[in-house]
Amino acid sequence: MSSKTKVIEQMVDYVHQLRRHTDGRRAVHIRLSALERPYREEHYRLFCASTLRGVITKFGGTIFSLPNTDLVLITKGAAVDNIDPQLTLIRRKLRGSSLIASQDPAQGVSDAFVEWFDLEAQYADFRSYIDALAASLSGDEEAAPAQTTRKAPARKAQPPLVALPAEFEGDETSNLLAEIKRKILDGDAMTPPRPAPSRKIRFVQISAPKQAVEQKELDPDLLITLFKALRGTDVTGLLRRQCVMAIMGDEEPMEVFVHQQVPQKLLFQKLFKSEVLAPNRWLSGYLDDYVTTRILHSLPSMEAEKSLASSIRVTSSGVMSEAFEMFDQSLGPQPRSRVILEFTVLDMMANPHLYMAAVRKATGKGFRLALADMDPISFSWLDQAHFTAAFVKIRKPDLPESEWLTPELESSISYKVDRIGMARAIFDGCDSPEDIELGHRLGFTLFQGDAVDPLTKA
Repeated sequence: MSSKTKVIEQMVDYVHQLRRHTDGRRAVHIRLSALERPYREEHYRLFCASTLRGVITKFGGTIFSLPNTDLVLITKGAAVDNIDPQLTLIRRKLRGSSLIASQDPAQGVSDAFVEWFDLEAQYADFRSYIDALAASLSGDEEAAPAQTTRKAPARKAQPPLVALPAEFEGDETSNLLAEIKRKILDGDAMTPPRPAPSRKIRFVQISAPKQAVEQKELDPDLLITLFKALRGTDVTGLLRRQCVMAIMGDEEPMEVFVHQQVPQKLLFQKLFKSEVLAPNRWLSGYLDDYVTTRILHSLPSMEAEKSLASSIRVTSSGVMSEAFEMFDQSLGPQPRSRVILEFTVLDMMANPHLYMAAVRKATGKGFRLALADMDPISFSWLDQAHFTAAFVKIRKPDLPESEWLTPELESSISYKVDRIGMARAIFDGCDSPEDIELGHRLGFTLFQGDAVDPLTKA
Protein backbone atom coordinates (compact mmCIF):
# COMPACT_ATOMS: atom_id res chain seq x y z
CA MET A 1 0.00 0.00 0.00
CA SER A 2 1.46 3.36 -1.02
CA SER A 3 1.75 6.19 1.51
CA LYS A 4 -0.73 8.25 -0.52
CA THR A 5 -3.37 5.51 -0.40
CA LYS A 6 -2.70 5.05 3.30
CA VAL A 7 -3.48 8.73 4.03
CA ILE A 8 -6.81 8.44 2.23
CA GLU A 9 -7.77 5.29 4.15
CA GLN A 10 -6.73 6.86 7.45
CA MET A 11 -8.93 9.88 6.72
CA VAL A 12 -11.94 7.70 5.83
CA ASP A 13 -11.49 5.51 8.93
CA TYR A 14 -11.14 8.58 11.16
CA VAL A 15 -14.32 10.16 9.77
CA HIS A 16 -16.28 6.91 10.16
CA GLN A 17 -15.19 6.63 13.82
CA LEU A 18 -16.57 10.13 14.53
CA ARG A 19 -20.17 8.93 14.18
CA ARG A 20 -20.70 8.96 17.97
CA HIS A 21 -18.22 11.79 18.70
CA THR A 22 -19.46 14.78 16.72
CA ASP A 23 -20.04 17.12 19.69
CA GLY A 24 -18.26 20.42 19.13
CA ARG A 25 -16.43 19.16 16.05
CA ARG A 26 -15.99 21.15 12.87
CA ALA A 27 -14.29 20.30 9.57
CA VAL A 28 -12.83 22.37 6.74
CA HIS A 29 -11.75 21.15 3.30
CA ILE A 30 -9.20 23.49 1.67
CA ARG A 31 -8.97 22.95 -2.09
CA LEU A 32 -5.39 23.86 -3.00
CA SER A 33 -5.91 21.62 -6.03
CA ALA A 34 -8.30 24.23 -7.45
CA LEU A 35 -5.51 26.82 -7.71
CA GLU A 36 -3.10 27.36 -10.58
CA ARG A 37 -0.08 25.07 -10.66
CA PRO A 38 2.46 27.49 -9.04
CA TYR A 39 0.23 27.79 -5.96
CA ARG A 40 0.13 24.01 -5.47
CA GLU A 41 3.87 23.77 -4.84
CA GLU A 42 5.21 22.18 -1.67
CA HIS A 43 6.16 25.40 0.17
CA TYR A 44 2.60 26.77 -0.16
CA ARG A 45 1.22 23.49 1.13
CA LEU A 46 3.60 23.56 4.11
CA PHE A 47 2.64 27.18 4.87
CA CYS A 48 -1.07 26.29 4.92
CA ALA A 49 -0.49 23.26 7.15
CA SER A 50 1.70 25.19 9.61
CA THR A 51 -0.83 28.04 9.73
CA LEU A 52 -3.62 25.61 10.66
CA ARG A 53 -1.40 23.78 13.14
CA GLY A 54 -2.10 26.47 15.75
CA VAL A 55 -5.79 25.52 15.78
CA ILE A 56 -4.86 21.85 16.36
CA THR A 57 -2.46 22.78 19.15
CA LYS A 58 -5.05 24.90 20.94
CA PHE A 59 -8.21 22.85 20.43
CA GLY A 60 -7.12 19.39 19.33
CA GLY A 61 -7.92 17.53 16.12
CA THR A 62 -6.00 16.49 13.03
CA ILE A 63 -5.02 17.57 9.50
CA PHE A 64 -4.99 15.22 6.51
CA SER A 65 -2.66 16.19 3.67
CA LEU A 66 -4.15 14.60 0.55
CA PRO A 67 -2.32 13.42 -2.58
CA ASN A 68 -3.88 16.13 -4.74
CA THR A 69 -2.42 18.85 -2.40
CA ASP A 70 -5.77 19.47 -0.63
CA LEU A 71 -5.97 19.73 3.17
CA VAL A 72 -8.79 18.48 5.41
CA LEU A 73 -8.88 19.94 8.92
CA ILE A 74 -11.04 18.27 11.59
CA THR A 75 -11.02 19.97 14.97
CA LYS A 76 -12.82 19.68 18.29
CA GLY A 77 -14.10 22.74 20.14
CA ALA A 78 -12.85 25.35 17.65
CA ALA A 79 -15.48 27.87 16.58
CA VAL A 80 -15.62 29.53 13.17
CA ASP A 81 -14.05 32.63 14.77
CA ASN A 82 -11.02 30.51 15.77
CA ILE A 83 -10.49 28.97 12.33
CA ASP A 84 -11.38 31.81 9.95
CA PRO A 85 -8.43 34.12 10.89
CA GLN A 86 -6.03 31.32 9.91
CA LEU A 87 -7.85 30.89 6.59
CA THR A 88 -7.51 34.65 6.07
CA LEU A 89 -3.74 34.28 6.44
CA ILE A 90 -3.77 31.50 3.86
CA ARG A 91 -5.88 33.51 1.42
CA ARG A 92 -3.51 36.46 1.86
CA LYS A 93 -0.52 34.25 1.09
CA LEU A 94 -2.23 32.88 -2.04
CA ARG A 95 -3.76 36.17 -3.19
CA GLY A 96 -1.91 36.00 -6.52
CA SER A 97 -4.17 33.12 -7.59
CA SER A 98 -7.07 34.09 -9.86
CA LEU A 99 -9.43 31.94 -7.77
CA ILE A 100 -8.56 33.70 -4.52
CA ALA A 101 -8.60 37.15 -6.17
CA SER A 102 -12.08 36.55 -7.62
CA GLN A 103 -13.69 35.71 -4.28
CA ASP A 104 -15.39 37.77 -1.61
CA PRO A 105 -15.24 35.23 1.25
CA ALA A 106 -17.70 35.29 4.14
CA GLN A 107 -16.84 33.87 7.55
CA GLY A 108 -17.91 30.25 7.89
CA VAL A 109 -19.48 30.12 4.41
CA SER A 110 -18.38 27.54 1.82
CA ASP A 111 -17.05 28.71 -1.53
CA ALA A 112 -14.93 27.37 -4.39
CA PHE A 113 -11.79 27.31 -2.21
CA VAL A 114 -13.07 26.24 1.22
CA GLU A 115 -15.85 23.84 2.29
CA TRP A 116 -17.18 24.12 5.87
CA PHE A 117 -18.93 21.41 7.91
CA ASP A 118 -20.51 21.58 11.37
CA LEU A 119 -20.30 17.89 12.26
CA GLU A 120 -22.96 18.07 14.98
CA ALA A 121 -25.56 19.00 12.38
CA GLN A 122 -23.94 17.76 9.15
CA TYR A 123 -22.10 14.55 10.02
CA ALA A 124 -23.99 12.46 7.43
CA ASP A 125 -23.28 15.03 4.71
CA PHE A 126 -19.61 15.17 5.69
CA ARG A 127 -19.22 11.40 5.69
CA SER A 128 -20.75 11.13 2.21
CA TYR A 129 -18.57 14.02 1.06
CA ILE A 130 -15.37 12.35 2.36
CA ASP A 131 -16.33 8.97 0.87
CA ALA A 132 -16.84 10.60 -2.54
CA LEU A 133 -13.58 12.53 -2.20
CA ALA A 134 -11.67 9.36 -1.24
CA ALA A 135 -13.18 7.44 -4.16
CA SER A 136 -12.12 10.19 -6.55
CA LEU A 137 -8.56 10.25 -5.21
CA SER A 138 -8.21 6.48 -5.11
CA GLY A 139 -9.31 6.20 -8.72
CA ASP A 140 -6.76 8.77 -9.90
CA GLU A 141 -4.38 10.27 -7.36
CA GLU A 142 -3.58 13.21 -9.62
CA ALA A 143 -7.21 14.05 -10.35
CA ALA A 144 -8.90 17.05 -8.80
CA PRO A 145 -11.31 16.18 -5.95
CA ALA A 146 -14.98 15.88 -6.77
CA GLN A 147 -16.71 18.95 -5.40
CA THR A 148 -19.76 17.26 -3.90
CA THR A 149 -22.77 19.50 -4.22
CA ARG A 150 -24.80 20.15 -1.12
CA LYS A 151 -27.23 22.80 -0.01
CA ALA A 152 -25.32 26.00 0.65
CA PRO A 153 -26.32 28.66 3.19
CA ALA A 154 -28.48 31.53 2.00
CA ARG A 155 -25.91 33.47 0.03
CA LYS A 156 -25.50 34.35 -3.57
CA ALA A 157 -23.77 31.37 -5.19
CA GLN A 158 -20.44 31.92 -6.92
CA PRO A 159 -19.50 30.04 -10.11
CA PRO A 160 -17.06 27.20 -9.45
CA LEU A 161 -13.52 28.02 -10.45
CA VAL A 162 -10.90 25.36 -11.13
CA ALA A 163 -7.29 25.42 -12.25
CA LEU A 164 -6.71 25.32 -16.00
CA PRO A 165 -4.95 22.30 -17.52
CA ALA A 166 -1.21 22.60 -18.05
CA GLU A 167 -1.60 23.38 -21.74
CA PHE A 168 -3.85 26.32 -20.87
CA GLU A 169 -1.80 27.64 -17.93
CA GLY A 170 -3.15 31.05 -16.85
CA ASP A 171 -6.61 32.38 -15.99
CA GLU A 172 -9.43 33.55 -18.22
CA THR A 173 -8.93 37.15 -17.17
CA SER A 174 -5.30 37.08 -18.31
CA ASN A 175 -6.32 35.54 -21.64
CA LEU A 176 -8.98 38.19 -22.11
CA LEU A 177 -6.60 41.05 -21.30
CA ALA A 178 -4.03 39.59 -23.69
CA GLU A 179 -6.65 39.39 -26.42
CA ILE A 180 -7.78 42.99 -25.84
CA LYS A 181 -4.16 44.15 -25.93
CA ARG A 182 -3.58 42.27 -29.21
CA LYS A 183 -6.65 43.81 -30.79
CA ILE A 184 -5.61 47.31 -29.77
CA LEU A 185 -2.08 46.84 -31.09
CA ASP A 186 -3.37 45.38 -34.36
CA GLY A 187 -5.82 48.24 -34.79
CA ASP A 188 -8.77 45.87 -34.47
CA ALA A 189 -10.65 48.02 -31.94
CA MET A 190 -13.43 46.39 -29.99
CA THR A 191 -15.55 49.53 -30.24
CA PRO A 192 -16.47 51.37 -33.44
CA PRO A 193 -14.03 54.14 -34.37
CA ARG A 194 -14.98 57.64 -33.33
CA PRO A 195 -15.81 59.93 -36.24
CA ALA A 196 -13.20 62.52 -37.11
CA PRO A 197 -14.00 65.97 -35.70
CA SER A 198 -15.54 68.46 -38.07
CA ARG A 199 -13.19 71.16 -39.30
CA LYS A 200 -15.89 73.73 -38.54
CA ILE A 201 -15.69 72.97 -34.83
CA ARG A 202 -13.38 75.21 -32.82
CA PHE A 203 -12.04 73.66 -29.63
CA VAL A 204 -11.93 75.88 -26.57
CA GLN A 205 -10.07 74.70 -23.49
CA ILE A 206 -12.20 74.91 -20.35
CA SER A 207 -10.56 74.86 -16.93
CA ALA A 208 -12.51 73.59 -13.95
CA PRO A 209 -12.93 76.18 -11.20
CA LYS A 210 -10.67 75.66 -8.19
CA GLN A 211 -12.51 74.35 -5.17
CA ALA A 212 -11.80 75.81 -1.77
CA VAL A 213 -10.31 73.19 0.55
CA GLU A 214 -11.99 73.11 3.94
CA GLN A 215 -9.58 73.50 6.85
CA LYS A 216 -10.11 71.76 10.20
CA GLU A 217 -8.24 71.16 13.41
CA LEU A 218 -7.68 67.70 14.85
CA ASP A 219 -9.83 67.62 18.00
CA PRO A 220 -11.55 64.78 19.94
CA ASP A 221 -14.79 65.16 17.96
CA LEU A 222 -12.98 64.88 14.64
CA LEU A 223 -11.01 61.90 15.95
CA ILE A 224 -14.23 60.03 16.86
CA THR A 225 -15.63 60.80 13.41
CA LEU A 226 -12.44 59.44 11.87
CA PHE A 227 -12.64 56.20 13.84
CA LYS A 228 -16.24 55.66 12.72
CA ALA A 229 -15.31 56.34 9.10
CA LEU A 230 -12.29 54.01 9.21
CA ARG A 231 -14.35 51.18 10.69
CA GLY A 232 -15.82 50.48 7.26
CA THR A 233 -12.80 51.47 5.17
CA ASP A 234 -10.23 49.14 3.62
CA VAL A 235 -6.99 50.76 4.78
CA THR A 236 -4.92 48.72 2.33
CA GLY A 237 -6.20 51.06 -0.38
CA LEU A 238 -4.69 53.98 1.56
CA LEU A 239 -1.23 52.42 1.93
CA ARG A 240 1.48 54.36 0.11
CA ARG A 241 5.02 53.27 -0.69
CA GLN A 242 8.19 55.34 -1.05
CA CYS A 243 11.77 54.20 -1.54
CA VAL A 244 14.75 55.21 0.57
CA MET A 245 17.62 55.85 -1.85
CA ALA A 246 21.38 56.00 -1.51
CA ILE A 247 22.63 59.04 -3.47
CA MET A 248 26.37 59.60 -3.72
CA GLY A 249 27.77 62.28 -6.01
CA ASP A 250 26.98 61.79 -9.68
CA GLU A 251 26.36 58.06 -9.34
CA GLU A 252 22.94 56.56 -10.11
CA PRO A 253 20.64 56.49 -7.03
CA MET A 254 20.45 53.02 -5.50
CA GLU A 255 17.25 51.69 -3.92
CA VAL A 256 17.99 50.63 -0.32
CA PHE A 257 14.55 49.74 1.06
CA VAL A 258 10.93 50.49 0.32
CA HIS A 259 8.75 52.05 3.02
CA GLN A 260 4.96 51.72 3.47
CA GLN A 261 2.60 53.82 5.56
CA VAL A 262 -0.79 55.57 5.55
CA PRO A 263 -0.03 59.33 5.63
CA GLN A 264 -2.41 61.23 7.90
CA LYS A 265 -2.83 63.96 5.27
CA LEU A 266 -4.11 61.30 2.87
CA LEU A 267 -6.61 60.08 5.47
CA PHE A 268 -8.19 63.52 5.78
CA GLN A 269 -8.16 64.13 2.05
CA LYS A 270 -9.84 60.81 1.25
CA LEU A 271 -12.35 60.71 4.11
CA PHE A 272 -13.19 64.41 4.55
CA LYS A 273 -11.65 66.13 1.52
CA SER A 274 -10.22 68.66 3.93
CA GLU A 275 -6.91 69.86 5.33
CA VAL A 276 -6.00 69.58 9.00
CA LEU A 277 -4.28 72.57 10.58
CA ALA A 278 -2.00 72.49 13.64
CA PRO A 279 -2.71 68.85 14.56
CA ASN A 280 -2.56 67.94 18.23
CA ARG A 281 0.49 65.64 18.64
CA TRP A 282 -1.14 63.41 21.24
CA LEU A 283 -4.37 62.96 19.31
CA SER A 284 -2.25 62.37 16.22
CA GLY A 285 -0.41 59.58 18.07
CA TYR A 286 -3.72 58.05 19.16
CA LEU A 287 -4.85 58.02 15.52
CA ASP A 288 -1.55 56.38 14.50
CA ASP A 289 -2.20 53.58 17.02
CA TYR A 290 -5.63 52.87 15.54
CA VAL A 291 -4.46 53.00 11.91
CA THR A 292 -1.44 50.78 12.67
CA THR A 293 -3.65 48.05 14.11
CA ARG A 294 -5.91 48.20 11.04
CA ILE A 295 -2.89 47.98 8.73
CA LEU A 296 -1.43 44.98 10.57
CA HIS A 297 -4.83 43.26 10.46
CA SER A 298 -4.86 43.75 6.66
CA LEU A 299 -1.60 41.70 6.41
CA PRO A 300 0.27 43.91 3.91
CA SER A 301 2.82 42.29 1.63
CA MET A 302 6.40 42.96 2.75
CA GLU A 303 8.18 41.39 -0.21
CA ALA A 304 10.99 43.57 -1.58
CA GLU A 305 11.75 42.90 -5.24
CA LYS A 306 14.57 45.33 -5.98
CA SER A 307 15.32 46.58 -2.46
CA LEU A 308 17.46 45.09 0.27
CA ALA A 309 14.53 45.28 2.70
CA SER A 310 10.99 46.57 3.20
CA SER A 311 9.73 48.92 5.92
CA ILE A 312 6.36 49.71 7.50
CA ARG A 313 5.26 52.39 10.00
CA VAL A 314 4.05 50.91 13.32
CA THR A 315 3.44 51.99 16.92
CA SER A 316 4.42 50.41 20.24
CA SER A 317 0.85 49.41 21.11
CA GLY A 318 0.39 48.01 17.59
CA VAL A 319 3.42 45.73 17.96
CA MET A 320 2.13 44.53 21.35
CA SER A 321 -1.32 43.70 19.89
CA GLU A 322 -2.71 40.43 18.52
CA ALA A 323 -2.77 42.00 15.05
CA PHE A 324 1.04 41.98 15.03
CA GLU A 325 1.06 38.23 15.69
CA MET A 326 -1.15 37.70 12.63
CA PHE A 327 1.11 39.99 10.59
CA ASP A 328 4.18 38.04 11.73
CA GLN A 329 2.59 34.72 10.74
CA SER A 330 1.61 36.09 7.33
CA LEU A 331 5.29 36.69 6.48
CA GLY A 332 5.84 32.92 6.40
CA PRO A 333 9.48 31.95 5.78
CA GLN A 334 10.50 35.49 4.78
CA PRO A 335 13.59 36.53 6.83
CA ARG A 336 12.52 39.00 9.52
CA SER A 337 15.86 40.78 9.18
CA ARG A 338 14.62 42.09 5.81
CA VAL A 339 11.56 43.70 7.42
CA ILE A 340 12.03 47.06 9.16
CA LEU A 341 9.49 48.30 11.72
CA GLU A 342 9.45 52.10 11.87
CA PHE A 343 8.53 53.84 15.15
CA THR A 344 8.30 57.60 15.69
CA VAL A 345 10.22 59.61 18.27
CA LEU A 346 6.89 60.77 19.71
CA ASP A 347 5.86 57.16 20.24
CA MET A 348 9.15 56.45 22.03
CA MET A 349 8.93 59.52 24.29
CA ALA A 350 5.20 59.17 25.08
CA ASN A 351 5.54 55.77 26.74
CA PRO A 352 9.18 54.58 27.05
CA HIS A 353 8.25 51.40 28.95
CA LEU A 354 5.79 50.26 26.26
CA TYR A 355 8.27 51.24 23.55
CA MET A 356 11.07 49.15 25.12
CA ALA A 357 8.68 46.19 25.48
CA ALA A 358 7.79 46.51 21.78
CA VAL A 359 11.48 46.74 20.87
CA ARG A 360 12.27 43.57 22.83
CA LYS A 361 9.40 41.72 21.19
CA ALA A 362 10.28 42.86 17.65
CA THR A 363 14.03 42.29 17.91
CA GLY A 364 13.41 38.94 19.59
CA LYS A 365 11.61 37.82 16.42
CA GLY A 366 14.46 39.13 14.24
CA PHE A 367 12.90 42.36 12.92
CA ARG A 368 15.05 45.45 12.39
CA LEU A 369 13.93 48.86 13.65
CA ALA A 370 13.90 52.46 12.45
CA LEU A 371 13.26 55.62 14.49
CA ALA A 372 11.56 58.35 12.44
CA ASP A 373 10.31 61.96 12.61
CA MET A 374 13.39 63.17 14.49
CA ASP A 375 13.99 66.92 14.38
CA PRO A 376 17.55 68.00 13.45
CA ILE A 377 17.94 69.88 16.76
CA SER A 378 16.80 66.93 18.91
CA PHE A 379 19.01 64.66 16.80
CA SER A 380 22.00 66.80 17.73
CA TRP A 381 21.03 66.59 21.43
CA LEU A 382 20.37 62.85 21.79
CA ASP A 383 23.09 60.36 22.64
CA GLN A 384 23.54 57.91 19.77
CA ALA A 385 24.41 55.17 22.31
CA HIS A 386 20.69 55.09 23.25
CA PHE A 387 19.50 54.50 19.68
CA THR A 388 18.21 50.93 19.59
CA ALA A 389 17.27 51.31 15.92
CA ALA A 390 19.18 50.16 12.86
CA PHE A 391 18.10 53.35 11.03
CA VAL A 392 17.40 56.90 12.20
CA LYS A 393 15.31 59.30 10.08
CA ILE A 394 15.92 63.01 10.52
CA ARG A 395 13.08 65.04 9.01
CA LYS A 396 13.93 68.32 7.30
CA PRO A 397 11.93 71.18 8.91
CA ASP A 398 9.25 72.87 6.79
CA LEU A 399 11.08 76.19 7.19
CA PRO A 400 13.58 78.18 5.15
CA GLU A 401 17.11 76.97 5.83
CA SER A 402 18.10 80.34 7.29
CA GLU A 403 15.45 80.01 10.03
CA TRP A 404 16.65 76.74 11.54
CA LEU A 405 20.18 75.86 10.39
CA THR A 406 23.09 77.58 12.11
CA PRO A 407 26.82 76.84 11.55
CA GLU A 408 26.95 75.25 15.01
CA LEU A 409 23.95 72.97 14.30
CA GLU A 410 25.33 72.03 10.87
CA SER A 411 28.63 70.99 12.47
CA SER A 412 26.82 69.04 15.20
CA ILE A 413 24.60 67.15 12.71
CA SER A 414 27.58 66.27 10.50
CA TYR A 415 29.44 64.95 13.56
CA LYS A 416 26.43 62.88 14.66
CA VAL A 417 25.87 61.39 11.18
CA ASP A 418 29.53 60.42 11.06
CA ARG A 419 29.35 58.81 14.54
CA ILE A 420 26.14 56.88 13.83
CA GLY A 421 27.26 55.84 10.36
CA MET A 422 26.24 57.03 6.90
CA ALA A 423 24.47 53.70 6.27
CA ARG A 424 22.10 54.31 9.22
CA ALA A 425 21.14 58.01 9.05
CA ILE A 426 18.37 59.02 6.60
CA PHE A 427 17.49 62.60 5.60
CA ASP A 428 13.69 62.53 5.26
CA GLY A 429 11.29 65.06 3.72
CA CYS A 430 13.43 65.90 0.67
CA ASP A 431 10.93 67.57 -1.67
CA SER A 432 13.39 69.35 -3.97
CA PRO A 433 16.91 68.84 -5.41
CA GLU A 434 18.08 71.62 -3.06
CA ASP A 435 17.06 69.45 -0.08
CA ILE A 436 19.25 66.62 -1.37
CA GLU A 437 22.17 69.06 -1.77
CA LEU A 438 21.61 70.21 1.82
CA GLY A 439 21.62 66.60 3.00
CA HIS A 440 24.95 65.96 1.26
CA ARG A 441 26.36 69.03 2.98
CA LEU A 442 25.26 67.62 6.35
CA GLY A 443 26.92 64.27 5.61
CA PHE A 444 23.89 62.18 4.59
CA THR A 445 23.98 59.57 1.83
CA LEU A 446 20.50 58.04 2.42
CA PHE A 447 17.47 60.12 1.40
CA GLN A 448 13.67 59.90 1.35
CA GLY A 449 11.05 62.27 -0.04
CA ASP A 450 9.17 63.27 -3.17
CA ALA A 451 12.35 64.54 -4.84
CA VAL A 452 13.93 61.15 -4.30
CA ASP A 453 10.94 58.88 -5.04
CA PRO A 454 7.31 60.11 -5.23
CA LEU A 455 4.64 58.42 -3.12
CA THR A 456 2.80 55.68 -4.99
CA LYS A 457 0.10 53.16 -4.09
CA ALA A 458 1.43 50.12 -2.28
